[in-house]
Order: sequence, then structure tokens, then C-alpha cells
Amino acid sequence: MIAFRRVLLAGIATLMFAGACTSITIPNSSIPPINIPSIPPINIPGFTIPPIVIPSGIVIPPGAFGSADPNSGVCLYVSPAEMSTIMGGQATVTDNSGDSCTYMLANFATINVKTDTGDLSGAQFLFGNTAKSVQIGNDQGLTGVFMGQPMVYVQRGGSQLQVLGILTGSDDATMAKLVQVATLADSRWH
Repeated sequence: MIAFRRVLLAGIATLMFAGACTSITIPNSSIPPINIPSIPPINIPGFTIPPIVIPSGIVIPPGAFGSADPNSGVCLYVSPAEMSTIMGGQATVTDNSGDSCTYMLANFATINVKTDTGDLSGAQFLFGNTAKSVQIGNDQGLTGVFMGQPMVYVQRGGSQLQVLGILTGSDDATMAKLVQVATLADSRWH
């Protein structure tokens, strides 16, 4: 799913760049306009990509991009119903890899709950001046933003519980929801 989203965003960015680079003119200048020829279409025999049209206000139904078993691994820390309640929209588990559980909301926002090893100093470095220490249950935690995406890290011994928001926004209300997800997951984390 993440790979599809990256390909889609790369394609849109390429089209925007190609459209913007067809002619450059400097107003009130004696320099003649610079015309850059358009990029010819790339034809791959036997492969066609239909045009992508996304109407405004579209809502993707849960499970449209597949679903995974929410009844094992890290997915047991936060049920899809609990994630839906906290985030305020229908959540579906789209990936369950044992130490990581990915939930997708109808607006393509994604929440990833993951367990890993490490300490908070790595997260502190990533977050820079957006890092804030928080208490999550009985464990020390850290919230912050990296590359525009909000994250919550919880430390227990040499292990970490991570809650990552992708395309969720990084405002205070969203960060509070991610802390709530982390608090619930931390209460079930062994």
C-alpha cells in the first residue's frame, strides 16, 4: 500500500513538473522566453496506465486496499474499533507483520503501531526541536514530528513501542490522539 502511494505521488509530481516546465517567461524583461519542449509519452509495450481521477470528497470504503488479520501480534494492542473511535474515522488493519500493525483510515491516513529495540535518544535526534517528553502509562515517552509526520515513542527497558502517523497532520489534536493510541497499546504491551 505504501509503495502504491509512493508511485502515485511520484507520478503526480512528475506530471506537475512536466506541466510547469513547458515555458518560462520573465515579465518586463528583454530576455526572450525560454521554451522547453514537452516530455514525450513513455510507451511500454503491453503496459497501459489509465488516467487517475480522484473526485473531491471521496471516501474509500474500509478494506478497499485489502485487509490483514487484526487478531495477532501487535494488532492485539489496539483493535480496529478502538482505533476508529480514537481517530474519529473507520479504521481497517491493512498490514500485520508480527511486530508491526498498520491501520488505514478512509481518508488514506495511516497509523502504524510497532515494537522495536532501541532508546529514546534516536527519536530525540529525529524530532529535533519538536521533541516533547511525555508519560505514557508507567513508561517514559517522547512525541515529535519528523518530515511532517507525527510520532510517539514509548520506552520500556531496551524495547520501544512506536506509533507513527502518516498523512494524519501534526497538529496538537492529532498528536493527542496518537498519544491516546500509544497509551492504550502500552497498557497491553508485554
